[in-house]
Amino acid sequence: MSTQGRFFFIHVMKTAGTTFVRQLREQFPAEALYPCRTIDWIGDHDFDAYINIPRLLALTPARRAEIRVYTGHFPYYVTEVIGDLTTLTVLREPIARTISVLKHFKRVEERFRSCSLEEIYDDRQIFRFFVENHQTKVFSLVAADDEPAINCGLTLDDARFERACANLARVDVVGVTEAYDGFVLTAQRRFGWWPDGVDLEIRTNLGAEDWDVAPGFRDRIASDNAYDVAFYEYAQSLIRPR
Repeated sequence: MSTQGRFFFIHVMKTAGTTFVRQLREQFPAEALYPCRTIDWIGDHDFDAYINIPRLLALTPARRAEIRVYTGHFPYYVTEVIGDLTTLTVLREPIARTISVLKHFKRVEERFRSCSLEEIYDDRQIFRFFVENHQTKVFSLVAADDEPAINCGLTLDDARFERACANLARVDVVGVTEAYDGFVLTAQRRFGWWPDGVDLEIRTNLGAEDWDVAPGFRDRIASDNAYDVAFYEYAQSLIRPR
């Protein structure tokens, strides 16, 4: 087991990924993670550094040589473009992930403060960019789609679903939010990270609001995101003991 090598954490929104990145900062120096605020950011609030695909792929050879772990909301295919990477990801039960996404936007965006979760769900941009079979999209997007970021209105089909599953099977360490601690401990054992112990009490971006979600709305989410439901079931089969 070695801490050497280069890694790419495929961070799917609202799956506990921000918590994992915070734990990675306990293992690696700031400059070894992409994006680094003091190196890769442009301005004080540069969210683009976390999502812009052309910007990621245009990093200089000198900067790439410094990076030990790539993070951010990027599709799977960029890991193959960069090459020579050990990959990790965490996925989440789609209904729970969707509700968490909706609560996030209700919490952080003024225009949604007075909206119900269903009203936010019905916002076309929110639904298409952040909800609709989003986890499958992360793993099915290809360079030929010519999208600058994963937040795009990509319509899935069976062929894309099959591609997403094949790509997920290539990921070195797959975890699920519902068994997050196990994912972290697997990374610790496999890569020798956090030799003095890892803080499993760290949690970031947790919402405490008790906003109601009707059972019928949960059914609607499941129906609208059938590819993600099947994709999550496939992810569970990959981590289930054989």
